[in-house]
Amino acid sequence: MPLPQIPETIIRQHASAESFQRGRDYFQQGAVLSLVQRGTTLQAEVEGSEALPYIVRCTFATDGTITATCTCAYDWGGWCKHIVATCLAALHRPDMIEERLPLEKLLAGLNRDQLQSLLLKLVEREASLIDHIEAAVAFSRPTSPGAGTVPAPAAPPHRIEVDPKAVRRHVRSIIHSLDRMRSSEAYWHISAVVNDVRRVLDQAWTLIKQDDGRNALVVLEAVTEEYLGEWENLDDSDGEASAFFSDLGAAWAEALLSADLTPKERRTWADRLTSWQGELDDYGVDEVFDMAATAARDGWDSPQLQRVLQGIITEEGAWDGEPPYYADELAEARLHILERRGRFQEYLYLAEAEGQTEAYVTMLVRLGRIQEAVAYGRAYLGTTGEALALAKALAEHGEREQAVQMAEHGLTLEGSKAELAKWLRDEAKATGNIALALTAAEVTFREETNLANYLYVAEIAGEHWPERQSALLDHMRQTKSYYPQGQVDVFLHEGLIDDAIAAVEPQASHTVVEQVVDAALTIRPEWAVQACRNQAEPIMNEGKAQYYSAAAKWLAKARTAYRTLGREKEWQAYLRELLTQHARKYKLVPMLKALS
Repeated sequence: MPLPQIPETIIRQHASAESFQRGRDYFQQGAVLSLVQRGTTLQAEVEGSEALPYIVRCTFATDGTITATCTCAYDWGGWCKHIVATCLAALHRPDMIEERLPLEKLLAGLNRDQLQSLLLKLVEREASLIDHIEAAVAFSRPTSPGAGTVPAPAAPPHRIEVDPKAVRRHVRSIIHSLDRMRSSEAYWHISAVVNDVRRVLDQAWTLIKQDDGRNALVVLEAVTEEYLGEWENLDDSDGEASAFFSDLGAAWAEALLSADLTPKERRTWADRLTSWQGELDDYGVDEVFDMAATAARDGWDSPQLQRVLQGIITEEGAWDGEPPYYADELAEARLHILERRGRFQEYLYLAEAEGQTEAYVTMLVRLGRIQEAVAYGRAYLGTTGEALALAKALAEHGEREQAVQMAEHGLTLEGSKAELAKWLRDEAKATGNIALALTAAEVTFREETNLANYLYVAEIAGEHWPERQSALLDHMRQTKSYYPQGQVDVFLHEGLIDDAIAAVEPQASHTVVEQVVDAALTIRPEWAVQACRNQAEPIMNEGKAQYYSAAAKWLAKARTAYRTLGREKEWQAYLRELLTQHARKYKLVPMLKALS
């Protein structure tokens, strides 16, 4: 089964300009060592700065979305250079892709004894697998049946005994996996370690969502004590190791509210959480367990909360006095539990009292109270995100006309309009409201300027495209951006080289500048010469040898532009000047001489 192709424009949208450029360099240098397709997943080995290659996994969903992960430590937003290199290799070198059976099909023909034997052999080869297996077995339990639009109250789950010792050993082994590394190498693996511990935390969340708060508390206690005892040995210079405590705090709060605890048990947990917070305060990790401690102390018993759950709603909401900073987050945890238990009227009372407008109106829709939801939404929705949530809920309930109207109303609210406008564009088009679809498409483009959204406007506009096109191009000309990738893609698509040049000046990234230079070499060679020199000269002047090849690449483009202008002698004179100026840079000189 062939994988869907990912055009370069989509790859650029998922990555920063720097990551795209470096990923393209990796691809061109042959850093992608292998590409293996299993069903809808593509896995690659990409050579990098470590001794072992990085593993990239790209999974293609039926709706066209792509989920991509890499074992490197990159965490700056968007795809890393290894993912970019993988996607470029899949696009330009499909012959590299080796298609194999998906794992589920590979294992489908094996019986229980064969699977057990296979697992034991794998553990013999990789001893650390036993900790992962032991932890997985500790959490294994039947899954709950599926639910309808409004879930029925959860049946009491089949109780199991979670082995806290297995959880502790697993967390400990994850953290101590760094012991075998040099400190300089271990720094780059902190993110992977924290993510592995977070996967253990996910098991607690699974128990919470099954309304098994007591077993979740067993897991959370084991994870918290082990991590708290070891985390200070992790390099926290980027704040990732300490940030995990916020994730723990949220899980503790919902687990405590999910468990049927006695007042004495609640006081004990509140004291434990306060003690743990005191330890973290010494390291400047503040307030991460405050919400959980409040959940333990109050449970569901505070008089004001009880009044709200009975439908007595006042301006104070669920709090006596000033609400704490985590009031919204704690309200959301309580709403999750009420929903799981089918206590829908209490859910609505609490959502209204705590200003959880999105939760309130979407639950009304799910309960079939459509007109109430629409009326309340028009009166109280405050953001585009809330409007989008209500519109989607209405559409899922079959109320597509009301959904479109609510989304149109949402465009008048505060907040980023891109996602709402995109949804409205597609929904309005599907329902035949072309005028509204066109308006939403233009809003989408202005909020999220890229070639795909531009072409979508053109498709919907039809015979009205010329005047719409003129307005969109003028909008881009008047909008200056530090990240003009979208403007450049559109201008180059339309052959508007001068507009593309204006968009990248004076401070666009070198990746976007290169894109315009490549298009301008034969059309605006004078500009291309200067742009290439502006990129190459700082690299050479700063003397950073690792970037000399990039400088030589820019100079090769400059040479092409000089020759297009018929100024070969001027190019040679410039090259001699560079050789004289940088004569002592022995790594650079051969690269310059190769350009003569």
